[in-house]
Order: sequence, then structure tokens, then C-alpha cells
Amino acid sequence: MWRAVVLASWPWALTLVGAILAAVVLLRWSGSGRISFRWTRFADLVRDDAGAVQSLSFVLTLPIFVLLMLFIVQVSQIMIGTVVVHYAAFAAARAAQVWIPARVGDIELENCIGPGYYPDPTAEQILPIVDPSDPNYGPTSGGMTFIIPYDPDSPKWQKIVTAAVLALMPICPSRDLGLSVPPSTAAAAQLVRQAYLQNVPSASGIPRVPQRLENKLAYALIATEIELRFFHSNQEPPLVPYFLEDDIYQFRPNELGFQDTVTVTVTHHMALLPGPGKFLARAVRRSDGLPDKVAQEIEVRNGIATYPLRASITLGHEGEKSVVPYTYWLSSIF
Repeated sequence: MWRAVVLASWPWALTLVGAILAAVVLLRWSGSGRISFRWTRFADLVRDDAGAVQSLSFVLTLPIFVLLMLFIVQVSQIMIGTVVVHYAAFAAARAAQVWIPARVGDIELENCIGPGYYPDPTAEQILPIVDPSDPNYGPTSGGMTFIIPYDPDSPKWQKIVTAAVLALMPICPSRDLGLSVPPSTAAAAQLVRQAYLQNVPSASGIPRVPQRLENKLAYALIATEIELRFFHSNQEPPLVPYFLEDDIYQFRPNELGFQDTVTVTVTHHMALLPGPGKFLARAVRRSDGLPDKVAQEIEVRNGIATYPLRASITLGHEGEKSVVPYTYWLSSIF
């Protein structure tokens, strides 16, 4: 995961270094020399005509310097957000790895999730050979990638979404945006409040803390999108119904293979600062005629400018179906 974080953060790190160097050059060009501030020197600037001349460079460079400072703060926040989004993807993938093999109710059995899945149209697919009369019938190379659509009624999906959303709360705005936490996540909101107050006991006397935590959770819920895919190798039996009555080994329409790899992609629309967000949202006419990619990706949501951050994590899926025959075999002995 850390390699992916470094690869995703280094362009922003270079941008941050460039902005800091630009701020230093601007200070030098404005005649500040050493970066220091004394009130007596500031008073001397407006004491006579010579001071007025000296203050001209200060007035001209101050807006650019403030803009650079805000840009540095914004880039720093995006770098932090990149790390957090990668962690959220790992948390969601870990939740999928834990909950998909579990049995939840009578609908989502072991290795089952949601109502079903369908082949990924964007992935390279190598279909398995299912015709017994084919001379190449049997395990082959390659495999198929499937998409698991989001199902709000799926308990396993809710666990995966909750894991990602809770990990993203630190980078979400705490101010009131008119959002509310849905009843399905009320329990998670209560746990967040309890955990926060236990770690920060001094916040128990601040009445706005619980509401600010709910604001963060509500924004994380509406600003986060999760995609769930898995790869099924052709070395394993194909994921097709075998129409064997009362056979616990046949695949169900919503069942994954017990050794399939699961890929979770988290997209979070990170809220930008009001000033830099509006500035970056304005399209810049490039000299090469190409479109401004940064401005194209910035989107205004609930009155605030947002920038999408994405991360994907792939983990191995280890289901329980492979141990079922051995479990029954041992039970028959004893």
C-alpha cells in the first residue's frame, strides 16, 4: 500500500516544493531579504515618502504571496487526503476480506454478497471452457473479472462502506452543510462519538463536538463512491450454476470463488478550501491548446468545490468452502 501512496503523492509533493520555492523567490524579489518581521520596520514604511516607495513592492507582492500560501496549504491537504483515501481503500478491502466469507442471514451465505454480479466490460476476459466434449476442457490460463453492484440492502456491503467512510472522516469538513446521517448509519455515528469522547475527555464539555462529528460522517457518506470487483481464475471451476439439487458445493448466483482476489476502489470527492477551490475550478487556457485537466475534475457539491481522490487495493479472498468437505469428513469419524 505504501508504494501506491508514494506513487500517488509524488506529483503533489513536487507541486508543493515548487510553490514553496516560488514563495521564497517572491519574498526575495520584493526586497524582504531575510524572512523576518518587526513592527518598527513596518511603521517606518509609512512614515515618509521613502517608506511609501518601499511599501509599493510590499503591496504589489502581498496578494500573490497570500495566494501562494493558500495554495501550499491546499496542496498539503490534498497530499494528506491521498494517504487517507489509500488507507480507506485498504480498510474497505480488509472488511470485504473478512465479511464476504462470513454467513450473514439466509441470503448472504458464505462467499456470497448482494444479489449477484456481472462481467466487467472494461477488463480483458478469457472465458472458461465449459463444454466437456471440447479437447481443451478443464483448467486453463486467464480468467474473468466481475463487478459486484452496490446493494444498500446487503449487510456485507454496509460493512464495507462503513469501513471506508469511517477512515475518511478525518479529511471531511466539520461545518454544517445541511446534511444528515441516515438511520442505517446511526449506530456508527454513536460509536464515533463514544470513541472520540473516550480519547478526548476534555471535549465532553463542548456541545458542538457531537454535531461536528456527525457533519463529517454525513459528508463522507455522500462524497464517497466504492467499486467492488473480483477476479476468478480459470484454474478454478467456472462460476456457473450446476443445477445440482441440495448440493452445497455448487456456485450460487451471488457467490465468489473461495480463492478469488477482491479489488476495492474508493473515490472520495475531497472538499477544497473556499479560496483555492474556486480559483482552481476556473479553467486556464493553456498555451498548447490542451484542456485544463485540474479544472475539469473539480466539481461543486453542496456549494463547495471538491477534487476526486481515488485508490484501489487488491487482497486475496479466502472463503470457507474449501474446508467444508474436511469438516464433514471429521464429523463422520467422531
